[in-house]
Amino acid sequence: MVSGINSIMKGRRTAQELIRIRAFWTMVMLAIFTGCSNPFAPPGGGSGSNNKSLKEPTTPENVLYNLEWAMNNKDIQVYERCLDEDFWYHSPPIYPDDPESIQEWAKEDELTVMRRMFGQDPTYQGTEPFETIEFRFDYGEPEVEFAVSNPEEPMNDHPDEDWVVFSGPITIHLRYSEGHGWDVQNQLIDIKLRKRSDGTWAIIRWWDYPL
Repeated sequence: MVSGINSIMKGRRTAQELIRIRAFWTMVMLAIFTGCSNPFAPPGGGSGSNNKSLKEPTTPENVLYNLEWAMNNKDIQVYERCLDEDFWYHSPPIYPDDPESIQEWAKEDELTVMRRMFGQDPTYQGTEPFETIEFRFDYGEPEVEFAVSNPEEPMNDHPDEDWVVFSGPITIHLRYSEGHGWDVQNQLIDIKLRKRSDGTWAIIRWWDYPL
């Protein structure tokens, strides 16, 4: 068992292998790109554009509410609307002895991962999508990350605008139709949001920390 991770995947990865795997998104990638093929898995989710449960993205907190809703309802359209066009994801090193083994990807790669995770990529012939997803982000009071010019580190370069940062642990329960899956607990993350020209907010950075 890795700290913060309970694997109940039957016969998929050994404890030794899991020690070398970053917590949340890497396990999602493993679930997507390994395991039993199921090309007939039904798509999940749908469009939440008219759902009264959603909130207008006029505050950062409303965007985080919609993010949780999108994850728990496997709705890729709502998830996409939570992300800024300049969104980037960052992970800590997958291998502790290799500081260069980080993962970073932009919005389109993020959406590819989530479509497959939600079962909404009809071209994908890999493992079955998750039957249920339970996601919770227990963030604290937001902080302001003031504008900073840092061209050598593009992930932290925003010279013309302030961002709002929410930090805290996430809890995720991922289940296949047979009941097995993954539990991820106490994965610390930062989610950074920007205010766009139309007055709405969107997620600009998602930053995972080592367990």
